[in-house]
Amino acid sequence: EDGLQLVLKVLDPRLRRDENFKARFMREYRIIQRIHDENVVTIFDQGFTTDGQPYLAMEYFPGGDLQSRIRAGLTSMTALKILMQIARALDAVHTAGVVHRDLKPQNIMFRENNRLAILDFGLARELDATSTLTQKGMVMATPLYMSPEQCLGQPHDPRGDLYATGVILYEMLTGETVYTGENASTLAFQHVHGAIPRLPKRLAGYQPLLDRLLAKRPEDRFQSARELFAYVAH
Repeated sequence: EDGLQLVLKVLDPRLRRDENFKARFMREYRIIQRIHDENVVTIFDQGFTTDGQPYLAMEYFPGGDLQSRIRAGLTSMTALKILMQIARALDAVHTAGVVHRDLKPQNIMFRENNRLAILDFGLARELDATSTLTQKGMVMATPLYMSPEQCLGQPHDPRGDLYATGVILYEMLTGETVYTGENASTLAFQHVHGAIPRLPKRLAGYQPLLDRLLAKRPEDRFQSARELFAYVAH
């Protein structure tokens, strides 16, 4: 009625009878509502259709997703600016007691003013929650961006989101994925045991930043998104 353009997110028809997926879908609204930050998607409403299927009404992003921008090609400076926005967004998410656990270019969208927002918190974990839903999320995330500890089924804290950020940074800088493999198992093995890729000479100045983000041990990475932002800013 007010002319606002929005998006309706609905559950895949093949999953509607799965109570775990339905519960995860409905929980996403609550998680996003507890964050309240401009770098996180705005959810206007949550409800059910007349046939009982859940939906989320969320903002529309005319700027498209980060995946499309990577395919079109980014300068290293643009990649760094986007990285800083991701760091700010993750700082808000983590400060609210949430770990995203499925950060990837397809889940990072842009508004008309080129400000980004993170969305799709279906696999997110609330640090103060005890639900078994969060335990199952570790095997459902996108293998290309999973942290070593996530691949091993170990606890995934905010530093796991920073690892995914490192994978995204490499992709923004080079247009390629950090690791390649024919299946999820091969990718998981490389995340756990593979060498951190070296950037081409023209991008060598970004290697120390990449090395810290992609460190195999969480304690060797930046310890918070705020620390990452400060490192890049200075």
